[in-house]
Amino acid sequence: MQRDLTPVLDLLDLAIASSEGLASEADRDEAARLADAARRRRDHLSGAIVAAVAGGTGSGKSSLLNALAGHEVVSTSALRPHTEEPLAWIPANDPAISSMMEILGIVTIVEHDDGHGLAIIDLPDLDSTNHDHRSLVEATLPLVDAVIWIFDPIKYHDPSIHGEFLAQMTEYESVFIFVLNKVDRLDEAEAEAVGAHLGGVLALDGFSDPEVVPVAAAPFEGEPIGIDTLRVSLERTLVDKRSDRAKLVSDILRAGRRLAADANVWRGTPDDAHEQIRGAAGESIQLAGALDRFEIAGPLRIEIESSSVRSDAIDLGLRKRAELAATIAALGVACAEITRDIQEGAS
Repeated sequence: MQRDLTPVLDLLDLAIASSEGLASEADRDEAARLADAARRRRDHLSGAIVAAVAGGTGSGKSSLLNALAGHEVVSTSALRPHTEEPLAWIPANDPAISSMMEILGIVTIVEHDDGHGLAIIDLPDLDSTNHDHRSLVEATLPLVDAVIWIFDPIKYHDPSIHGEFLAQMTEYESVFIFVLNKVDRLDEAEAEAVGAHLGGVLALDGFSDPEVVPVAAAPFEGEPIGIDTLRVSLERTLVDKRSDRAKLVSDILRAGRRLAADANVWRGTPDDAHEQIRGAAGESIQLAGALDRFEIAGPLRIEIESSSVRSDAIDLGLRKRAELAATIAALGVACAEITRDIQEGAS
């Protein structure tokens, strides 16, 4: 299972705090911006792909979830609207995704140990009379990696779906995967014509290059159709996310090491360093020699060399330097473990 990045960001936060007075303010600010931006990411730093299944009444969202899972996760019904409450099918022991579900207020959770790193949210019907359904769909869009928007051959051009919702959501175009369900009820020519028309309607909505995947999530006979093609689209999303995640881990480690380099912590600080430095205080040549021996540079050196520096400030600075070295070492270990997970997941 992919590891949550939150502990790594916590270590970067600790490094930022430990580097006060040791590292340059520019590097500390840049590290803080990176940590803040990472925490605001829509995926909540999970290593799994989080996909929301959305669409109108009767489009077959629950059936599609079952088909993607490979077994029945949620019951289906001929009564409409059936999907009154959202349901999430998520990997077990993934705190980032669990946190996302709490934020969205989704309480019906089915955990799995299938090992393929996929979480699916079965959203309520968008075109029902419950306005809370629309609010939940709108809140979900910025958080997930993919939105599988499902249509059926009868209501695929419903203006309440296109004009009132999808046309307002083109800023999230990169996460949309469009699905035309129930193609088993059409012949080949009909399925091709409906799919082409749906693509044209989506283009009028403002989507620049909409791709429509034909599927039959619950055909009258035989196995589901088109599910493997849909999984390929989700796999592409996973590959992109792993690449983006690997870059983020690299950026986090680089930011931490830059703080360490500013304070030159790699050699460490011997236990008697503070005594030697304090003993040389007031003697510029001797003090410079002591600072050189312990490779103390940057803001800490400037502070120590100032005539007004106090011995307790020296002690505090040296302790912070040792803490920063330990924190960056721990950050390196944590980032290496996550990088290994990413590489193993890609192999």
